[in-house]
Amino acid sequence: MAEAIPSLPHDQQELLLDGPALAPPTGVDSNFDNPDNNNGLAYGVIAACVAVATLCLMIRGYARLVLFKKLKPEDYMILLAYGTYIAWTVCSILLSRTPGYFVHQWDIRLRDTIPTVLYIHYAGVFYSITLPLIKISIVTEWTRMLVPRGTRNAFLYVCYGIIVTQVCAMIAFVFALCFVCEPYQKIWDITLPGHCIKKLNIDVAAAGVHLTTDLVILFLPQRVIWNLQMSFRKRLGVSVFFSLGILACISAGFRLAVTVTYATVPDTLYYFGPVIFWAFAEMTCGFVIACLPSTPKILKDSGVLPKMKRAMKSLVGLKNSTLRSTSKPPASSVTHPSSNYRKIDEYGVPMKDLKPSESTEKLRDDNSSKFDQGIVRTTRVTVKQEYVGEGGSNVVDHHALWRNQDKV
Repeated sequence: MAEAIPSLPHDQQELLLDGPALAPPTGVDSNFDNPDNNNGLAYGVIAACVAVATLCLMIRGYARLVLFKKLKPEDYMILLAYGTYIAWTVCSILLSRTPGYFVHQWDIRLRDTIPTVLYIHYAGVFYSITLPLIKISIVTEWTRMLVPRGTRNAFLYVCYGIIVTQVCAMIAFVFALCFVCEPYQKIWDITLPGHCIKKLNIDVAAAGVHLTTDLVILFLPQRVIWNLQMSFRKRLGVSVFFSLGILACISAGFRLAVTVTYATVPDTLYYFGPVIFWAFAEMTCGFVIACLPSTPKILKDSGVLPKMKRAMKSLVGLKNSTLRSTSKPPASSVTHPSSNYRKIDEYGVPMKDLKPSESTEKLRDDNSSKFDQGIVRTTRVTVKQEYVGEGGSNVVDHHALWRNQDKV
């Protein structure tokens, strides 16, 4: 119906534009004035994702500008990606005004779909720029972190392949979205004459490409990490840290699923909400993966990490101490130390019940006061040295006598 609008007389065009964008189901009346929506959910998702992405960018910016005092090419790419991410956010917020999230297409006038399609178009363009920039920055940084300088290996070549793929995908999808209709304005203005191809096929292809690259990026560093010369515990920690990409894979998978639904159902405007939400999640996960490697450096230099380690050690020590105290035998079963032994200190080693036959040392009886002067114990050591000379084997006995005195 929309394709035939440019060929209709003006009065018939106005009649169609004032009608519903989709014929309502049987027994359902269109509600153009106050249709039900779920903009509250949309605002919550948008606010949460933007807050996380902004926090991650601030962490990386602090590490680069304050701690390292140096910016690298991937930092500029992430900053540019954040700019297009904010532009995507603006388009997403504007979609809450017209028509609103989770509004059925029969509750929207056909003319009101013109600004809606405009916002969706530019949101798709910004998405097609943001996500490749994030992935290129991630992989570029990995080549510096995980590839020894001056070497070439399979990991490096796969990273180069991902970078080339993402550059080509960014150019191809932005070009396809901008030239899906001829003239360009017909993408959103259905009253203009011209020709269009089916844009939803481009959306499905883009979602499929990004899911594939997310999976490759998830598993790519694992082999390198587990071959590092470090303890198993450290390798496990690094592996888990790099496995945060599984969040992006989950988001990309759901994004592909809802995009297929969006592309195949007649009530397309009702289903663009989940596409927006999962695309938000996918890009936000990209910022998390790209920016969080700077967090350990910040925690260490700011003193937070050492404090956390000391707190954990104190907690473990307190727990062990509690376990030892609870595992002690009852007081009635423990002999008082003064009855048999006394603590070894600087005043001597009195051990009351030790028999002379059990040691070569002559120990003073416990009755002696530790404030008395004199010999505490006498120890005799015999050393035998054997050597071979011209006259045969000889043995020399060396006797040494040590007398230890305790004086106040």
